[in-house]
Amino acid sequence: MSAVFPWHAAEWAELGEILVRGRLGHALLLHGPAGWGKGVFARQFARRLLGLSCGSFDTAAAGLESADSDLLAHPDARVVTREPAPTSGRLRTQITVDQIRELASFLAQTSGSGGRRVVVLERAEELNVNAANALLKSLEEPGADTHLLLVSDAPSRTLATIRSRCQMRPLMPGTAAQASRWLSAHLPEKDVPALLALAGGAPLSALDLHALNGVDLARSVDRALREGRVAELVEMPGRLDPDEQRARAQRIVDFLYRALARRIRANAEGTPALGEHRLLDRVLAARRMLASTSNPNVTLLLEDLLLPLGRDPRALMRGGAR
Repeated sequence: MSAVFPWHAAEWAELGEILVRGRLGHALLLHGPAGWGKGVFARQFARRLLGLSCGSFDTAAAGLESADSDLLAHPDARVVTREPAPTSGRLRTQITVDQIRELASFLAQTSGSGGRRVVVLERAEELNVNAANALLKSLEEPGADTHLLLVSDAPSRTLATIRSRCQMRPLMPGTAAQASRWLSAHLPEKDVPALLALAGGAPLSALDLHALNGVDLARSVDRALREGRVAELVEMPGRLDPDEQRARAQRIVDFLYRALARRIRANAEGTPALGEHRLLDRVLAARRMLASTSNPNVTLLLEDLLLPLGRDPRALMRGGAR
C-alpha cells in the first residue's frame, strides 16, 4: 500500500530523492486542483520529515483531526488552517494574522526533539493580507532544520512575494481511470460516474458529495427547475445537525448555479431569459451568504430562493419572477 494517493506517487518519490540528497528547500508550495488530496500529501510528507510512520493512511479518515493525532500531538509540528470564528462558531473565510504570529512564536523556539520542525499550512490563498505579510519573515528566516509546507488550490491568489520564497511543486490530478478505480473501491455499487461528473472528476470531492447524497440532490435541483418540485429541497431531513444542514444548502445552491449557468450558455444565441438571470443573481447572493461567517437560517434561505419556482417555474424562466 502506498503512503499517498496513486496519482501522487511520482511526486512522492521525487521529493524523497531530493530529501535524501539534502537539497530540499525550507519552503514548498504544493499546488493543484481541489479534491485530489494535496493536504493529505502535505501531512504525509510532514510525517516523513519528522520520522513518523507514514504507513498506509486510512483514506476514509484522511483530513479528519482523528487521522492526524500524531502530527497534532508532535512538539515539532504545526498544522495551520482556517479556524472557527469565536462568535458564530463558523469557519472563518481567511487565515488570520494572529494564527501566523502564533506560528512565528513556535518557529522561534528550538526543536523539542533535536530534529526538524515542520509546518503544514493549508489553503495558503486564504491568508489575509496582514497574515501573508507576517508569514514572509518566517519564509525569509525559517531557522535551521525548519520546513514549511504550504498547500494551495489557487497559487495565483497568494502574494507573489510568498510564491517567490517557495519551491513551487505542482501536484497534478490523476487520470479519469485512476479516479474511477479509487472511488469505486471506496463506494462499491454506488453511482461513481455521476458523482465524478458532479465533482468535476475529483475523487475526494466526489466522496464528499456522496456523504451529502449529492447525486440525489442534483437530480432534485433539475426537477425543481424543470417541474417546480421544490419540496424535497426545501424540507431539511431531521437527522441533520446545523453544520450538515448548511453543507446541504451549499450543495443545493451550487447545483442551482451550475444548472442555471448551463441554461444561460445554451440560450446565449437566442432570446435572453430574463428570469434565469434574475434567479442566477439570487443564487449568487445565497452562495455568498452561506460562504460567510454569518449564521443564516438555511431553511428560510432555501424557501426564499426556491418557492417561486414551485409556483410556476416556466413563468420564472420567462422572466415573470421578481
